[in-house]
Amino acid sequence: MSKTAKTFFVILFILVLVSLGLNGFLLWKLNQTEQQARTIARTVGPKVQEALKQTLTDLETFEDSTIEFNVAVDEEFPVQVDIPFKEKIDIPVQLTVPINQQIDTTILLDPLGTGQGFPVDVTVPVDIEIPIDTSIPVAIDRTIPISTSIPLHLNVPITVEIGDTELAGYIGRLREGLAAFDPLLEQLLTELK
Repeated sequence: MSKTAKTFFVILFILVLVSLGLNGFLLWKLNQTEQQARTIARTVGPKVQEALKQTLTDLETFEDSTIEFNVAVDEEFPVQVDIPFKEKIDIPVQLTVPINQQIDTTILLDPLGTGQGFPVDVTVPVDIEIPIDTSIPVAIDRTIPISTSIPLHLNVPITVEIGDTELAGYIGRLREGLAAFDPLLEQLLTELK
């Protein structure tokens, strides 16, 4: 066998030994990783299962719960309206009107009754009081425009039944998905123990 062939076999032998060593090292690391995974599964697995069960219970409780809160309203609402006003009012009038006047007039005097009289200028004093007792109907037919802003400051209580909203459907589907995951988690943890 030539020297080149011997060198080639020595190098090949060294490469096979290195490959076997690397394979052994990888198997040892894989076994160590598997042991760590089993340790983590034993340590963390029950806590994950407990958290999953608590989450399912919390979701069920939330689905049946009621949310109550107050909404503060602090707004000004503009109001513009025309109010028709049609009314008939009787206004009573009670008063006395004094008349104190002198009236200048001409009268025909016919003392003999002949039908031929002569005119005489006379001043007639008038001093009287005229009582007035009546009602005056007053019709009012108007449109009254009102333009203002009304400040509104209040707290509006709001109650939301979660079961009556669309959120209940989403929560139910989430709960069902997590409940379906529980047996898979149990199987995985059993296999890792």
